[in-house]
Amino acid sequence: MKIILRRAKLSDIPFLVETILEAEKSGTEILSYSTIFGLSEEDVKSTIANMLEEDVDNCELSISSFLLAESDEVPIGAVCAWIEGVDGVSSSTLKGNLLSFSLPKASLDSAQLINQMIKELHIEYLPNTIQVGLVYVKKDARGQGLVGKLVSHKIEELKLLKPKVQDVYVQVFGHNVSAIRAYEKIGFQTVFSKFAKSEEIISYLPSSTKILMKLNK
Repeated sequence: MKIILRRAKLSDIPFLVETILEAEKSGTEILSYSTIFGLSEEDVKSTIANMLEEDVDNCELSISSFLLAESDEVPIGAVCAWIEGVDGVSSSTLKGNLLSFSLPKASLDSAQLINQMIKELHIEYLPNTIQVGLVYVKKDARGQGLVGKLVSHKIEELKLLKPKVQDVYVQVFGHNVSAIRAYEKIGFQTVFSKFAKSEEIISYLPSSTKILMKLNK
């Protein structure tokens, strides 16, 4: 199977939406966009597509943050990564602005009610670091080392833009052993784990644990 890596473009939005949803579910049936904002999965798909169309750079909802792997001109995998705070604005602020602009008030109010609980697993992104937001490979394309190829290629692309930025991080839900092992294979090591106090959190997120991993230089 011949695999080509390329940057994402507007026409890739349907696959990027699939990528984001699968990464958010993290191998579970919990879709945080649905549980937190009170949206159906179809509404989530539509909302994410609309946010991607805004084409805001340097966050997990930026088309420019995605690198795709394709075979026979069909996308089979993707990585999302960016340089945090490169323009002095955090990716969290950029994402928050997109959500505020795109979601109905009722959804934002719903999120506000559980915001404190969700914050129990929040890990701040460090400015001037490369953040790997997510990686996704379709089931029938797994086992070919695509995670390593996608992540390595995207990291090198970002380092060419900002050579002084060297530290690379990724955050993974603690239950996702397969993802953790995949990152370990390409040189990431766990540096920090965060545990939620509220048992109820697993009704909103795929796990009650989040792990911060750093790439060995």
